[in-house]
Parts: sequence; structure tokens; C-alpha cells
Amino acid sequence: METIINKTVLYAYFSGTVTPVQKKMIETWLAEADNQAQYYQWLHEWELTHLQTAPDWQPAFARTAARLNSPFGVIQPDEEPTRKNWFWRGGNAWLVAASLALLLGGWLFVDEIRYENVQTGFGETRALTLPDGSTLTLNANSSVRFDRFGFGTELPDFLSAIQPSRRVYLTGEADFRVRHLSNHLRFVVITPKGLNITVLGTEFTVLGRARKTQVALRSGKVELTLAQKSEQPPLTMQPGDVVILEPTGQFARRRISNPEAATAWKNHRFTFEKTSLGEIAALIEENYGLRVTIASPELAARTVSGSFPAYNADDMLKLMADLLQINYTRDSDRVLFTD
Repeated sequence: METIINKTVLYAYFSGTVTPVQKKMIETWLAEADNQAQYYQWLHEWELTHLQTAPDWQPAFARTAARLNSPFGVIQPDEEPTRKNWFWRGGNAWLVAASLALLLGGWLFVDEIRYENVQTGFGETRALTLPDGSTLTLNANSSVRFDRFGFGTELPDFLSAIQPSRRVYLTGEADFRVRHLSNHLRFVVITPKGLNITVLGTEFTVLGRARKTQVALRSGKVELTLAQKSEQPPLTMQPGDVVILEPTGQFARRRISNPEAATAWKNHRFTFEKTSLGEIAALIEENYGLRVTIASPELAARTVSGSFPAYNADDMLKLMADLLQINYTRDSDRVLFTD
């Protein structure tokens, strides 16, 4: 039999008037990720015309737990189907948690319900403590996303549909200090190019930008895998290793004597080791949002070595001019380096 889920059916579901069979059909329909955005759109529209009183938390949680343990989530005889408790009808635990967040917080989008999103602007760094006690520092123009529910911890039985995880999705650059948990749940950082960094308890820095994907390990142990190359064996890093993901999808590993140098940006310092002006120009664009032009390929190939302080874009531009004995002009967000 063809499953037909439309706005009318879902409005009845939100009101708590669907049959057990209809409820099961809706849950099957919601298993398809493509349908979830439509669900939340109709839920939001329904709420705008059915304003609710604030839920009584503890009794509501108790009713939800009882319903989830009963066949098809059928309303118990002593529960009169009123508007006040419409929200707690439905046996899908994840949807209960997500809908509660939507009602209380006013979030309108699926990702904002499921994930916590943190982003930094150009020239900004930010320290963050994750729900499992791990910490990270975001570099400029970077973002992380992680599960709002069940990050590293088991949830109550009636929310058991939400599987605990420690997945962090990173775009940009961040330094991590990962806490080891008694449940041994692994911590995974996922970058835009499909590099997965799996750890237990360790300290490392990840760069995941368009120009380069790199991991620098200071302590502990991490395992690198590629989501699109499951046949490629994982690479296990040791402290002092720096691994770059090459355009070919291969790992290039090298050793460094001072792994802490990879985190110098946390203290507004930049460490270079025969780094070309072309590479530094890309860093300036990423961290400060400027558009950099270099007058010639020969100038772009000049290199810099050492560790230097730079608190903002102007500091960095002046530093490069002084070190390389060159000139630069800046017009708004455009920069030109010349001899």
C-alpha cells in the first residue's frame, strides 16, 4: 500500500489524533532524511496557529517514557487528549527531543535543532568547551558543528534513539584537547575533504581549508582515515608528526621538533619554516578576509622562517614587508605586494 503523508496527516499527528497505523507510516516516512526538512516546516506552520502553554517538564517526561514503552505509543486511558499535552504524543524519541527544542527555543531549521554551530569571524579566535569536557580553540574564519544531544554521554532511556557520539565537523583550523571518557567513546574530527581524525585522549591541531588539510599531533595518538577511500589503510600518527592530505588523496607525513609551533596562532604568533610569500598570502586571505595580489612569481617564491607576533592584518602586512624588504599597498580589502 502506498504511503501518503501530506500536511493534513501531519497536522493530525501534531494534534495527537492519528491512528497507530498512521503514526507508524509517519515514522517510516521520517526515516528518509529528505523528508525531515518538510516535517519541520509543517510543524512550524502548525505551531503558529496552535500556540501552546509552557509544558510541565517532569510529568511530561514521565508520560513520554510510559508511552515509549507501550505498543505503538498508544495514549493511556488516564491521559485525556488535550492541547496541553499534544507535544508528547509520538513514540519516536529523537523527534520528541527535537520538537521540544523547537518549541522552547524557537529554532526553525533541522540543523539548528540537531547541531550546535560555532563560528569565528576574520581575525577572531575563540575558546570552546564541548559537552564532554574536551576543549578546542577555533582560529579565525573557522567553524565547528557537533551534536546538541548525546555528545559523549548516554541519554535517558526514553531518548535512547539518539545515539551518543563525539563527532565534530570542522571547517577552517582548530586546536583540540580531547578528554578521555570512562565509556571509551572515540572522538572524531571530520574535515570538508573527508579526512576523519579518530582519537581517544590527545592534543592536536587540524587545518581543514580549501588550500590544505593538515594534522599536527602534540601528544597521544590519532588515526587518520578517508571517508571516500575505505580500502586505504588508516594512518596512525605519533607525537611530533605532521600529516598533509595531498590532492591525490595520499598522506604525506613528516616530523617536527617543536609540535607546539602548530598552535602559535592561539597566542597571536605565526611560525614559518621556509614558508613562501605565496603561502603566507593564502594565510592572510583565510585569516583576515583580504584579497592579496603578488606582483611577480619570483616575489611569491621568497621564503620566511621564524616565529613572529601579529595581532591583526596590518601587523601581518607590515611584518612581511619588513622581513622581505618589500612594499605593499592596501585599499580596503585588497592588498598588493611589490618589490
